Amino acid sequence: MENIDVKIDDGIGYIYFSRENKLNTITVDMVNEIMNSMDNLKDKVKVVIIEGKKNFSAGADINQFKNINPIDAYNFHLKLNELLKYFREYDLPIISVLNGYALGGGLELSLSTDIRICSAHAILGQPEINIGINAGAGGNVILSKVIGRNRALYLILTGEKIDAKKAYEFGLVDIISDDPENEALRIAKIIKEKPLTTVKLAKRVVNKSFDASLDLSIDYEATVFGLLFSDGETKDRINKFFKK
Repeated sequence: MENIDVKIDDGIGYIYFSRENKLNTITVDMVNEIMNSMDNLKDKVKVVIIEGKKNFSAGADINQFKNINPIDAYNFHLKLNELLKYFREYDLPIISVLNGYALGGGLELSLSTDIRICSAHAILGQPEINIGINAGAGGNVILSKVIGRNRALYLILTGEKIDAKKAYEFGLVDIISDDPENEALRIAKIIKEKPLTTVKLAKRVVNKSFDASLDLSIDYEATVFGLLFSDGETKDRINKFFKK
């Protein structure tokens, strides 16, 4: 693959963006490689970590926008939408490591991962407005659900870049670390020891709750709770607890 590197180690999958000479800016080919690789990882790992070696991603590759027509621009946005929905619907937990630049479409894609670990030196933002375009991967929609309407509008309308500390205060990232890769690995190791079916269903319940009423969400949660009592690993863990 030309745009990413993939590794499996001890039940954890790693996807590294490898367009560092372009600040890991996103292309259609890169999106396709990410989804194809994650399809292949599904049955081989229990957690996926996504990161760049120096930068997470500075957003969409602007070179694609030279002389682009409205239909092609729309289709490019749909492709990024496809990836963000893929992340949210992916069975396994996805941890993103935000180092260097996490801007525009890069930051937006991280918002659809499940846990965001941020380098203390990362730079984050939604600078699209500076070239006259709007968010390319759900930034106008998902960002406000993550950090609230006003803070989302502040980032979107000013195009300002913020540091890791401010991003943490905003709720844009979950953890700041001087060694974000090791922190992501530490969390991934904890998660991979949990019952796999429970992990998958817990992620699904949380995500479904964003798209449904409270009544439907808690009923779905109760249904999943009941279903887990038919899972062999759940039964084994409960029996071990009582034996303790």
